[in-house]
Amino acid sequence: MGLISQTIKNLIAGVSQQAPRLRFPEQLEHQENCWSSEADGLQKRPPTVHIKNLMEYPGCCPLIHFVERDLTERYTMLFSGEDVTVWDLEGNEKVVNVEGEALAYITTDKPREDLKIITIADYSFILNTTKTVQMESTVSPNVWATQGALVNVKSGQYGRTYSININGSVIASFTTPDGSTSAHTAQIDTNYIAGKLRDAAVANGWTVTLGEAWLYLTKAGVTLNTIETKDGFNNLAMFGFLKSSQKYNILPATAPNGYTIEILGEPGTSSDNYYLVYDTVKGGWKETVKPNIQTTYDASTMPHVLIREADGTFTLKQAEWDKREVGDEDSNPLPSFVGKRIRDIFFFRNRLGFLSGENSILSKSGEFFKFWMTTAFEVLDTDYIDDAAPSESVATLNHAVPFEKILLLFSDSAQFVGRSEGVVTPKSFKIDNSTSYACEASARPVGAGRNIYFASARQEFTSLMEYYTVQDVSDVTNAQDVSGHVPSFIPNGIYSLLASARENVILALTEGDPTRIYLYKFLFQDEVRKQSSWSFWEFNAEVLGGGFIGSTLYLIMRRGTHIHLEKMLFTYNTKDLPEEPYRAFLDRKLVSPEFPEDIYDEISGTSQVNLETLYGSPLEEGSEYGLLLPDGVYRVVSPEDGLVEIPEDIGGLKIIVGKVFTAKWKPSTIMIKTDDGKGGTKAETEGRLTIQKFWVHFSESGYFKATVKHKGKETFEYEWTSRILGAESNTLGVVPLETGTFDIPVQSLNTSCEIIIESNAPTPFSFIGCGWRGSYNRRTQRT
Repeated sequence: MGLISQTIKNLIAGVSQQAPRLRFPEQLEHQENCWSSEADGLQKRPPTVHIKNLMEYPGCCPLIHFVERDLTERYTMLFSGEDVTVWDLEGNEKVVNVEGEALAYITTDKPREDLKIITIADYSFILNTTKTVQMESTVSPNVWATQGALVNVKSGQYGRTYSININGSVIASFTTPDGSTSAHTAQIDTNYIAGKLRDAAVANGWTVTLGEAWLYLTKAGVTLNTIETKDGFNNLAMFGFLKSSQKYNILPATAPNGYTIEILGEPGTSSDNYYLVYDTVKGGWKETVKPNIQTTYDASTMPHVLIREADGTFTLKQAEWDKREVGDEDSNPLPSFVGKRIRDIFFFRNRLGFLSGENSILSKSGEFFKFWMTTAFEVLDTDYIDDAAPSESVATLNHAVPFEKILLLFSDSAQFVGRSEGVVTPKSFKIDNSTSYACEASARPVGAGRNIYFASARQEFTSLMEYYTVQDVSDVTNAQDVSGHVPSFIPNGIYSLLASARENVILALTEGDPTRIYLYKFLFQDEVRKQSSWSFWEFNAEVLGGGFIGSTLYLIMRRGTHIHLEKMLFTYNTKDLPEEPYRAFLDRKLVSPEFPEDIYDEISGTSQVNLETLYGSPLEEGSEYGLLLPDGVYRVVSPEDGLVEIPEDIGGLKIIVGKVFTAKWKPSTIMIKTDDGKGGTKAETEGRLTIQKFWVHFSESGYFKATVKHKGKETFEYEWTSRILGAESNTLGVVPLETGTFDIPVQSLNTSCEIIIESNAPTPFSFIGCGWRGSYNRRTQRT
């Protein structure tokens, strides 16, 4: 038998569910309500600060959306399935005005699942993924049904007969003189010829408007089917039009206002037909849309907007989407999302984007409400983009995430990359296959630093995948499972991933365990992963949503029958409230108003406080609360109907109130670990290891308790109170925080004991390492 001891250098590697012999020494069996700080060790997680009671719980799982407009204006929005409510981050409700039937669009039984939101400046675009986009039944004016014939006298020639034939009959004719005298010159003027033709047409019962060398002809009761003009000059001197023209350059320079014509184009050319209308205000022909076709989206089926107005109020309304203004069904077809559901909404390279079916649709550059071609003449670089993801099977796209200069697209089982060399244009933008990993449709992937993280559900639990660009190969991407060592950790049902590149953390909110936040803490140095830590935070209250703004995490919590806004400051060595004697590790923490002088009852020797009055709502049943007095005295109370009694006179004082939570961690089964020569460790399991003692190194820590459980035997508890007799810090009214080592007697076989370190006190702890000593008896001898 030989004595042996080992030191574990740090405790920030989080939980591992691998077999104990395969784990790294610093990986833990359990980590709850702790924070793996690469600088300060394993600490208590930050407490939450109560901001305000917002409202009663609406009765369904609401969608929560946080907005950071600028450094001073920040909001949270709650979509209940019937309405939307907006608060600033002090909990002050904002006025939301609703125009028309806008509420109908956001009405749903499952707002968290059905609604998606992005915010661009003062506009929050709201998408209901259950709505099928439709076009309005109204069409562009059918001017061709009543439009007359237009005749352009383009040139005058001597000795020619100009005639107009409508519906097979000549309605007007004029023969120019032969030019034998100088007086004939005026008679070949195009306006003169047009006037003569008008006179002849009027004589035949036609109504004629005369313009600059053109005639506009109509006749009551006559439907115009055909027009033919003859000029004795190979039909190059006069042209007639009903609805179309082969060329643009044979049109008259002016025309009746609103006259619409289709330009067919030269035979053999690749250009599409286009449509022109004459505008007397602008004084020329301009491109227009084909008569009698659909031009307008049904705005009630398209994403709506919640607009922050200049006076600080908000307006929920239908968005004013641009109409189809040029072309027809071939040259300017309906976007692919018409007749389908839009699955996601996003912003990429100054374009608003939709995902629908297998297509990614990007708006015109800089014009977020335009999903039509600008002109039918040609495809412009700024035009909208409608491109499909290439796949052998149907790949319905669920999420789009801008990532560096590319657009990552996620279907249920594959990933695609949309990219463009330089400026994004319809000609340069293309979508390629990338990888094939399952991706949860209910949780939008998030970016943190240079990586994208997305959830991949399995049978009962969910993996977190890390998507990244392969080093030194910018156009190659890959993904890896960063939760591979905790395969049964995160329950299925992830609905939100929150990322903070400042704190190097990903938070997962899941309906599978709604009172917890599962967190992945990571650290890269020189492109090398130095930390990959999993743990969870337990709040004993339903987490409805959250969002990072800077280094502050804002949370919407359901506590009892009400919804509350709380925040968590990740700065460790700080006070959350100015009135705190020290940073109290209590959840939903608040400072009370100053109590009246007569609150103390001298007969009972107590002061009675109603916590429900302080929080503005009923408390959770069976919960414990901590009360911290200005002199550092701390009391734990169990409210009854919100009432607690304090055995101190608190008249004229303010106290800190918060909900007690427990931070705990448990080391993995202790084993002898040695270097395997490959950058990892190997466990020595051929003998019998008896642990004599376990120790922890701590820094600036208050109270904690160590529990040693022996299988089938007695359980022992050892407490560190942080009060050392004779120490300078051991002073009344001062909270002592000590640095040192705490020895924990074990005296047990390594596989027969369990060590738990925990604290429910309001003081901090910070564990920077641990170690053990024991005796080892090898069963066999190596030869």
